[in-house]
Amino acid sequence: MEVSLLQAALIGFFYYLSWSPWCTYVGFFTLNRPLLAGFITGIILGQPLEGALIGAGINVIYLGFISAGGAQMGDPSFAGYAGTALAIISNLDVSTAMAISVPLGTIATVLWIAKMTVNSFFVHWADREVEKGNLSMLPFINVIPPQILLFIVSFIPATLVVYYGPGAVNGMLSVLTPNILHVFNVIGAMLPALGIAMNLKLIGNAFTMPFFVLGIILSVHFKMDIIIISIIGAVLALTISAMKHNSNNQSTSEGGM
Repeated sequence: MEVSLLQAALIGFFYYLSWSPWCTYVGFFTLNRPLLAGFITGIILGQPLEGALIGAGINVIYLGFISAGGAQMGDPSFAGYAGTALAIISNLDVSTAMAISVPLGTIATVLWIAKMTVNSFFVHWADREVEKGNLSMLPFINVIPPQILLFIVSFIPATLVVYYGPGAVNGMLSVLTPNILHVFNVIGAMLPALGIAMNLKLIGNAFTMPFFVLGIILSVHFKMDIIIISIIGAVLALTISAMKHNSNNQSTSEGGM
């Protein structure tokens, strides 16, 4: 399928919003995730179901994603928006889409590092203004220049990749043999295992693992719907949290006596 410049620009704009503070937590905790990124990209390209399926596959790879101390293993948002767009436009299956999304997310970390590096100059600029007593400049320095920079390093690259990338992908696919394409499919099928393993590493402790095992049993043995399992998990989490909160309050009150 063909992609218009407007469609590419819309995808690039949502990628910018996923890292910006304008949507508060809706940005980083929702628009930033490949599942929703794929769904939004699918809506823009007129194939929301395909976009959600591809985004869900990419999301599994980044289940254990964490950004600590300014370092990250990849950009899940760029992988979600650009990877889903290239997959839909080039008519790729989910496994191949996952295989190409990982290098896209890894390459996008260069943009992240560039943004973080340049943002450090804004901090020193703010320090100099404070020393001069120009406190009224702080809101401007903290908002306007960083957002202009973020727009440049997010919107423009994402738009260009979505608009010009399909030609490169189609050209690559036209020269690849079926065996090489099969390798891409195998790699794509293996990548979710990496995301699941990273997630298990994060939650793998004596308290949380029983709940994980319970979810597996309910899904595999009892064939329960994932939504029902999620509701059961939420109820258990809220109940345990309330019990712990009440226990801590009781201990505090007894200690005060």
